[in-house]
Amino acid sequence: MPQDTVYIIPKWLRTPLEKEHLYIHPSGDSIYLPDSFFGTGGYEGWVIAEQIRKQNEIQYKKEQSDFSWVIFLVLLITGVVLAVLTNLVEAIPEWIERRKRIKKAKVLIDERGIQYHNWLISYNPYYASLTEAGKERFLIRTAAFMQSKVFRYHAMIPEEYIPVLISGAAVQITFGLRNFLMDYFSVIHIIKGEYRIPGNDEDIYHGHVSRRGIHVAWNHFLYGFGDYKDCINVGLHEMAHAVSYDAFLGAEDLHDARFKRRLEEFRKLGRPVFRAMRAGDSHLLDNYAATNIDEFWAVCVETFFENTEEFKRTMPDLYHSITCLLNQDPLDLEKIINKKLAWLAI
Repeated sequence: MPQDTVYIIPKWLRTPLEKEHLYIHPSGDSIYLPDSFFGTGGYEGWVIAEQIRKQNEIQYKKEQSDFSWVIFLVLLITGVVLAVLTNLVEAIPEWIERRKRIKKAKVLIDERGIQYHNWLISYNPYYASLTEAGKERFLIRTAAFMQSKVFRYHAMIPEEYIPVLISGAAVQITFGLRNFLMDYFSVIHIIKGEYRIPGNDEDIYHGHVSRRGIHVAWNHFLYGFGDYKDCINVGLHEMAHAVSYDAFLGAEDLHDARFKRRLEEFRKLGRPVFRAMRAGDSHLLDNYAATNIDEFWAVCVETFFENTEEFKRTMPDLYHSITCLLNQDPLDLEKIINKKLAWLAI
């Protein structure tokens, strides 16, 4: 209106904000709010300015939050990549060493495999029950295990078939596992018969495992595999101790860590049975299992292989726990449950 003095901004000069907010003039005319108003202290202008400030603050916080998530994701991805690369750096030399070891074992099997096969067929019922592919794998692992150890004989004459059969007992226990060499041990002692340990004249041993090595009385080893139904097998018993020793005291990798977790799960599940045996309950397991939880484990292994069907029938949960722990089921023709876990390349 002519009597009003107002500042009109042409449409083509208006900002988006000016297009959205109107100022009600006392004369009744509506005009677009000019930028200059924001500095006058007008209430409406302050409200709009405050809204803009809050919007900017919210937008800033959102951008900062988004940026933080980006940084977090970048760090996470970087950590994962570094972990993978570290594992690869560690795994490649190990893989190369394993391949060398297996190649060397295959050379030995090419030379002596038929004789080793005949000895194992005669003495080891587990080996005899394997498929042809299983026997081949068992032989290669036996040769690799044997080549990784020093065998020391006490009060007896060394014979070629002795380390083959003892190595076969170790391979039987670990047939479903990737780590089968029990690297913690470099020496296996074979004693002609039962023996005593210096400093302990009261106890007579048929075998034992210590930090110094695996010890086996040879006459009891042969007896254990000769009667494969009585659940008394020194070879399997001591190798059960040895594999847990190796997992807990040896160099640990991912597979050892998983094995230890599965062994702890077995012990947890087996403790009620162990306590019942300690309380005097009669049981399928030999009474020696009540000595301590480690002996309980070793006796369970003997029974697992020598009285498999009855073990599964009477203690199905404990039986299943051992099949998961060792990744094998003696009642299955193929034996191995998870082929990837067994590293079937060898």
